Amino acid sequence: MVLTAILWGIAAATPSAAGASGATIPHRALWPDSINSPAEFDRASRAEILVFALELTESDALDETALKSRPGFDAVDMPSVERLRHKLWKLLSANYVLASRGCVADEAFCPGEIDPNNLRRVAEAFSGALVQPRYRPWFEDAVRFQRSYLDELLQLAAVFPHRNSEVETFNDNELTGWDLRDRQFLLSFDDGPTAGPRQEAPNAENTDRTLDMLRRNNINAVFFAIGQSFRMRLQDSSHQAMETLYAGMCVGSHGWVHESHATWPQWQESIASSSKLLADNLPDSYVPAFRPPYGQRLPDSGPYLRSRGLRLILWNIDSHDWDDGLSADDVEARTMSLMLLWRRGFILFHDFFPRAQTVVPRLVSWLAHDGIAWADCHDINWTPRVP
Repeated sequence: MVLTAILWGIAAATPSAAGASGATIPHRALWPDSINSPAEFDRASRAEILVFALELTESDALDETALKSRPGFDAVDMPSVERLRHKLWKLLSANYVLASRGCVADEAFCPGEIDPNNLRRVAEAFSGALVQPRYRPWFEDAVRFQRSYLDELLQLAAVFPHRNSEVETFNDNELTGWDLRDRQFLLSFDDGPTAGPRQEAPNAENTDRTLDMLRRNNINAVFFAIGQSFRMRLQDSSHQAMETLYAGMCVGSHGWVHESHATWPQWQESIASSSKLLADNLPDSYVPAFRPPYGQRLPDSGPYLRSRGLRLILWNIDSHDWDDGLSADDVEARTMSLMLLWRRGFILFHDFFPRAQTVVPRLVSWLAHDGIAWADCHDINWTPRVP
């Protein structure tokens, strides 16, 4: 949700490529193959990686002056941009090797005679002219989406650390999702709990419906709850009702209120009070984890979090389900393309909004035969790292 106004300024090349908000959305229907096996997942993954690497290759030539001339880049911290570029190349290269292990002769998007470890060279040799005709409609659409997505990441890096987010960490007590194994994803939900069934709020029961959806699909997730919202629902129900609501899940803190913990003077009290409330009322579900609203925190907040026995949790796949200009279909397409690109990670959803209730079951069904593992939140190491 960071820099929403800036990101909305990234428009698609054609109206058909954008949601109502103006965000660029991939059209998964243009991919001509099925994705019903690990090999088919790898083929689609290689394709997304190559397109993103192609865009990253072109972006590497942009200096500070060139970036500032692009829409949305008002200020540019070049050291942060360069660190991001280096990290992206490292991640992409490792993912391309993983996705290329099962390549057979003449299969689409395989490296051929070029060393798959040298992704930059592979990307430089890759172009639309080399894409088989059946993939060209997908390729043109993927270029639009991956170019926009790369701009999204670069814009976040350009204002780091002055305005920080999930794009970079400050210390090794901050967890992003890159440490999961290949094809493993953890579902995470922010901003709840919503009002319960006895309330008439517009979003009432969205948390309940999200939890019901997860249980129907036999998966769990980590929920980052707002302390104030949790207390209001607790007062309207009971301690036992809240335990039952989150049974089988993991619950960490999202602060007492949804304010930037990089600028709010009471950020320490916010973390302490919300964490204690959750720990006292959810002894079986609470995990010692804090996710800052918008991903924003003070650069030197690490020692305080460690002193409270907490680990800071970010994400590396933003579903954009918070964007009211996007439909569930849009959110599904974006999330699927990013799962193919990054092959692992923490996926950001929100139980405050309803779109994940539609999107997650579709992803579970779509990826049922692709070797994808939905991580058990209880298996994540929430214990803070000692410096």
